Amino acid sequence: MQARTSIALAALLVLGGVVVARTAEPPDNVVAAVADAVQQCKDAEGTPNADAVLSVDDVNGDGGEDWIVDYAKLTCDGGINPMCGSGGCTLQIYLWDGATAWNLAFDDTVQGYKFAKNGGKRLLNVTYGGAMCGKTSAKSCLVTYRVEKDAIVQVK
Repeated sequence: MQARTSIALAALLVLGGVVVARTAEPPDNVVAAVADAVQQCKDAEGTPNADAVLSVDDVNGDGGEDWIVDYAKLTCDGGINPMCGSGGCTLQIYLWDGATAWNLAFDDTVQGYKFAKNGGKRLLNVTYGGAMCGKTSAKSCLVTYRVEKDAIVQVK
């Protein structure tokens, strides 16, 4: 039954405008999240292209594949990207649990992000629109997160 479900999801993504040219197969929850964004674009009379939305990386350094879903890379020709607004675009990071699941560890609207290392620890530096930081919309702010094995935690 799971094989048929995986085939059905793959067919849905290909027909829906999502083609993932990666060596790794995205997990079902990641596929479903991207498929939902693609459908929202279609519902807004757009033509979606999610080719660049997904990337796979060992974000937390545990040797497993983690998934980054960067909706800033979703195009919606003839419509508007449903995952972006005045404060930026949704960024989701799914961390592998070491067994069979990928858990959503980060889900926020960001203007940009970059991974860094400090003292051997992996960090996620996120640029937010000013409203998220108590500033005017024209301003922005940088927030740093520490990437742990099963979580992404804001550095105080």
